[in-house]
Amino acid sequence: MVERDSTTTIPLWWVLGTFHTVALGLALLLLAYPGGGLGSLLSSLSTVSGIALFGALWATTLFCTRQALAGLDWLSDDPRAMGTFFWRALRWGAVNGMLFLATLIAVQLVTAATAPATRATFQLASALFVVLLYGSFGTVFAAAIGAVIGVTLGALDIVALRVARSLTRAG
Repeated sequence: MVERDSTTTIPLWWVLGTFHTVALGLALLLLAYPGGGLGSLLSSLSTVSGIALFGALWATTLFCTRQALAGLDWLSDDPRAMGTFFWRALRWGAVNGMLFLATLIAVQLVTAATAPATRATFQLASALFVVLLYGSFGTVFAAAIGAVIGVTLGALDIVALRVARSLTRAG
């Protein structure tokens, strides 16, 4: 737990999940900006869609971070505890990738379904094709990407927590 004052604490999963969401958003921003694709990417999103996607990423990341941290001893130096942690980071990172892909598909389908008839025509066949294509092949890629990101952010968490622990013990 991270202490805010003497009576209230913020759960570690909330702090780390929020950090993971912001770090991932910043990394994506930094990757998209130099290539010049950021403007076209942002212009294709409405404000509501953008907020919904960020909120969904935050919600799935908080959920998966909480599940990954459940019952772990963060202060342990035992190699078995760290092995358990990295396995959980890999597994729940993959789940997070798949959940976020499902959210992306849902937002895309709702956006297409609610678009005015002059702008886009919603067709059941194309919607089913999107769901089947993304749901089958996309899930595998989302799980792999999520697993790599989960382990990477988990390693960063371990380093940050160990640095914080060493700083608090030194004082």
